[in-house]
Amino acid sequence: MIARFSDPSETYRRIELDARVEGADGAGLTRVCLEKAIGELSRAGPANRTGNRAVRNEALTKASAAIAALIKGVDQANPLREPLLHLYESAIHAVRGALSDYRQDVIDRVGTDLDDILKIL
Repeated sequence: MIARFSDPSETYRRIELDARVEGADGAGLTRVCLEKAIGELSRAGPANRTGNRAVRNEALTKASAAIAALIKGVDQANPLREPLLHLYESAIHAVRGALSDYRQDVIDRVGTDLDDILKIL
């Protein structure tokens, strides 16, 4: 696993993430995915402002992957299943749209929505 990353800080982040995922229950996995998505959305803004499209798009792609995992992980028995799916699907649509038409206000709204969910876990 360590050989996959050339950047040592990325290797350490990946090891930390793997350890958190391995020991997590359903709510813990949701928390990990939300934190990952929020963190990557926060990384996209500065990259966009400096014109670094590669970093911006990488952050948006990672945020999209985290949101996709959230969609897959919504429990069938959860009484909030439909509203959560609607929110996550809207979020992933907005994030993927930002790859070609970046709007900071939209990314900020998605980040705030995800953070609101994280706060109630």
